[in-house]
Amino acid sequence: MTSILFLAPFGAMAETAIQLAESMGITLTVETTDDDHAVENVCKHPEIEVVVSRGGVAERIKAMERISVVEIAMTVDEFLDAISRFSKKGMRNIGFVGRANIFGGASGDFKIAETNVYFRSCVLEEEIEKNINSLQEKGVDAIIGCRLGYERALEHGINAERLSTSSVSIKNALEEAVRLVKAKEMERLQSAQLAAIINNIEEGVIAVDGDNRVNFYNDIAKKLCTNKNGSIDLSMVSELLYHGRQEKIANINGSNVLTKSIPLEVNGRKFGDVITFQETSSIQTHERKIRLTLYQKGLYAKKFFADMLGESDELKRLVEKAKKYASHDSNLLIYGETGTGKEVLAQSVHNASRRKNGPFVSINTASLPPSLLESELFGYVDGAFTGAKKGGKPGLFELAHGGTIFLDEIGELTPDIQSRLLRVLQEKEIMRLGDDRIIPVDVRIISATNRDLFDLVKKGGFREDLYYRIYVLGLRIPPLRERSEDVAILFEMYVNNMAEKEGRTIGLTKSAIDTLMNYTWPGNIRQLKNIAEVVACCGPDIVDDVYIAEVLAEQETKIDIRPKLQPEKKFVSIKEMEADLLRNLLNEHSIDDVCKKLGISRVTLWRKKKALLQN
Repeated sequence: MTSILFLAPFGAMAETAIQLAESMGITLTVETTDDDHAVENVCKHPEIEVVVSRGGVAERIKAMERISVVEIAMTVDEFLDAISRFSKKGMRNIGFVGRANIFGGASGDFKIAETNVYFRSCVLEEEIEKNINSLQEKGVDAIIGCRLGYERALEHGINAERLSTSSVSIKNALEEAVRLVKAKEMERLQSAQLAAIINNIEEGVIAVDGDNRVNFYNDIAKKLCTNKNGSIDLSMVSELLYHGRQEKIANINGSNVLTKSIPLEVNGRKFGDVITFQETSSIQTHERKIRLTLYQKGLYAKKFFADMLGESDELKRLVEKAKKYASHDSNLLIYGETGTGKEVLAQSVHNASRRKNGPFVSINTASLPPSLLESELFGYVDGAFTGAKKGGKPGLFELAHGGTIFLDEIGELTPDIQSRLLRVLQEKEIMRLGDDRIIPVDVRIISATNRDLFDLVKKGGFREDLYYRIYVLGLRIPPLRERSEDVAILFEMYVNNMAEKEGRTIGLTKSAIDTLMNYTWPGNIRQLKNIAEVVACCGPDIVDDVYIAEVLAEQETKIDIRPKLQPEKKFVSIKEMEADLLRNLLNEHSIDDVCKKLGISRVTLWRKKKALLQN
């Protein structure tokens, strides 16, 4: 589909345009038309945005909305060639009659090489007839004209030639049309980008002109200003403008909003105002979420190496290595699968370091949008942005001064935050948002990720220089499947702690422990703790492998049964185990007895039979 239409007043020009477009690689729609049918031809192509033509056709199209017109103007060489052709025939009085846009508005009488030349630029069709009559009275030998001028001259019996347009002029017009199309595409893209940005920020935006008339508002503003009747009420605009840049609490349709207006000025001249506002409840929600995310654990580390329970060689080697690293101040990267306990290890390292009496500040970098994350990491000064706390706020690097900052999920940082973090690591100093003052900081950075950062670096998703800054020392936490002997210790600890809170005592059979140890635990310690909570709250006093299998099955996972004394045994899934169990029980007992033994209802039993036994 093309967005350029070439309207030619005669067939030869159309053919030239087609050949030029093909050589230029331009997709072009070409029509041959007269003045009266110009608009009709444009309407046949609703996708058209730019029309290339000349003379009266171009004038007619200019009146149409949404259409841009590129006019083909004659060059000096084309004028001289036309004069030369008649001069060779002995003609010394030559007139040019046509639309003004063809001649570039030229008009007057000139003498070129013993030849009298009369230019008559016409805006209206009536002027063409009038000028031909006038030139005939002057005794012109020939007239060169546009389509209409050529036809009228012939009707008066005057030698005439139709204005031709060279391929150079047509090519110039086509190039200009292409530039115009690209400019329109860029304008649409920029408008779409601006609309996407403005409609996805969390502030309402209203723009007014110099007479305080609203000419734009975004989706948030529309939502806040829509009354109970479903209509948009912008009557409060004048009131919001009254306080200018000063922030003010206003009430819009029953909602309290923090608002201010910003003058829209160009070269010192004011063209209107932009009003921004945000619901105070939204600001409070964000502040509350930030506080909960950042400070609910306090600015201190609660965990120690003694809290890292287990007897596996893998865990012992990890703890021994971590204790050595704790005595150094180098940046540390902890990596491992999700749920392996990266923050517990980070807190333990901090509590074993010389910084143990300093603050331990933890933040999950993936839990906050980039704009909020930047202000939380580096702080801000009073008035740095809408909603900023009066008096400003120190960032987490300032709060961690003299201690440790733990950056969890560091692989999720945006490029901008990565750049700022790199500067902090290099210079050991930060600058609050909206400030020009440098603040030195003394912090140890411990980072954590469950992603392959090196692979992310190779793919361009993480800065290589930042990677080598944060990864001076490294600790890999092995997943539970690599230290299965720790599973029983951890599970019994969690079950006992939770059962005690419920006033219960839980026992585990050997078969239950074997099932737990042979499971792959894709969710690692976090998943193990969840299963322990289910057992402590809902399980029987004596938990066997059947109940463990049922609880794991409810999470829609699979168990890899890998008895260490029987490596040749085939792996079986939870569903297969359940199917075998149900078959055996139903062969020997009644339905009521089976339900009672398994602690399930008849409906649940029926569902399991249908799902498992019919496979």
